[in-house]
Amino acid sequence: MSSTIAIVLAVLCNTAAQGAMKAANGAQDAAGTTWMIAALAAYGLSFWLTLRVYAITPLSVASPVMAGATFVLVTLISAIAFGESINALKLAGIACIALGIALLARSA
Repeated sequence: MSSTIAIVLAVLCNTAAQGAMKAANGAQDAAGTTWMIAALAAYGLSFWLTLRVYAITPLSVASPVMAGATFVLVTLISAIAFGESINALKLAGIACIALGIALLARSA
């Protein structure tokens, strides 16, 4: 598996886990339990993929890229799935993070 694919999958799993935890918080009974199990599974897969990424990619590049991408995706998913607002300040932050990710990726 290439590092790019592993990074993308790890970030997607991490983002899905955070969304599932948010959904579990608002769910009742069995639905909440289902969301918690989904979050644990997604975090487990994200952890395994992150181990793979760190084995084949410099930590100084992989960790900031993955963290930044996760911040961006969580913000977008929060707006889409949970109706959270995205204002100009958040958009400016996302733009800064995206620029930082691009610069780090080029340095690899």
